[in-house]
This record gives sequence, C-alpha cells and structure tokens, in this order.
Amino acid sequence: MDSILDSINSQTVLAVAAIAVLILSVRLLIRILNVGLGSILTIVAITVALQYFFGISPKQLWFEVRHIPQEILNLLKGLSG
Repeated sequence: MDSILDSINSQTVLAVAAIAVLILSVRLLIRILNVGLGSILTIVAITVALQYFFGISPKQLWFEVRHIPQEILNLLKGLSG
C-alpha cells in the first residue's frame, strides 16, 4: 500500500483535483444561470422599458425598490388606526 502512495506524484493529484473542482464549479455556475436567466432577462426588460418609454432611470427604480418596506409599514399603520 505504501508503494502505491509513494509512486503517485503529489503534483499530479493536485492537478486532477483542481480540474475536478473547476468542472464542478462551472457546472454549478451554469445551473445557477439557467435557473435565474429568465428572471434576469425580465428585470433587464422592465428596466429598459421603464427607461425608454417613461424616462425612469434605473437609479430612480432602485430608490423606489429600497423604500417599498417603509411604504408597506406606512400603509399598515394607516389601516390600523
């Protein structure tokens, strides 16, 4: 058993492990992009449409998105009393 481990070059093992990690990482990235690609394209389409048809910049849109929780709290406070 020791003779088998002694005959294996540690650089070769490291290279094979690096290739395996790279392949698995690329597969994971591709799966993430496949799942999220529809959502990403929808967000981009909405942002571009708002900018060109209504003159609303992405900065203005992001400002509104960040303030949605506060607006919801204000609405709930108004409804409760």
